[in-house]
Amino acid sequence: MLKDWNFWCSVITALTAILALVLSVRQISLSNKHQLFDRRMEAYMLTNGLIALCKDNYMWLSPKREQMPQFANDYVFIWLTNNTYMEKQADAIEYPLEQPFHKEFLQKREEIRITAAEIDLIFKGEAALAYSNFLRNYEAALAVMYEYQIIIDKMQKENEKHPMTVEEAEKMFSEEKYRENLYNALDNLKKAYDAVAEEKVEKQIKKQLKLV
Repeated sequence: MLKDWNFWCSVITALTAILALVLSVRQISLSNKHQLFDRRMEAYMLTNGLIALCKDNYMWLSPKREQMPQFANDYVFIWLTNNTYMEKQADAIEYPLEQPFHKEFLQKREEIRITAAEIDLIFKGEAALAYSNFLRNYEAALAVMYEYQIIIDKMQKENEKHPMTVEEAEKMFSEEKYRENLYNALDNLKKAYDAVAEEKVEKQIKKQLKLV
């Protein structure tokens, strides 16, 4: 009788342990799914916010390639960063190379690059590539616009010290080269935006957002 009791106690103990293990595994699995969902949602919301900025300011993504300095570059930058996630970057373009704005701008660009890399890992398919490519081109465009603004500021400051023609200032600071980089960066951003703006891309991303 005692033997049978010990046997059944052992069986019950073993079953309890197995049940606890199964529940633990299921809990871990559910927790991982929640974490993945949260990461996907955060990346999706961030990216969609920047996509919305490009949609609202689409005309600035394909400017006419004029043979003259783009003195409105800083205003375009401000429009392309005009949301709660990016709004502080307006200070960076207004005071290029000045601290703490320069450092904050570098940090924000790094955050965007990290999010692009994360999207490649947590989403799948062509939609993931379109989203991450958009972020990389958005970050690259801001970097080029910032660099171009530094040149524009140098031209203006030099003109204040030693008045000169626009053409002379262009040559002194190789402005044309930076202007070409600016046009190319905006063109790349436009193409990247056009890709993510396709309805099928957003549908694929939203489908992967579901918690399974």
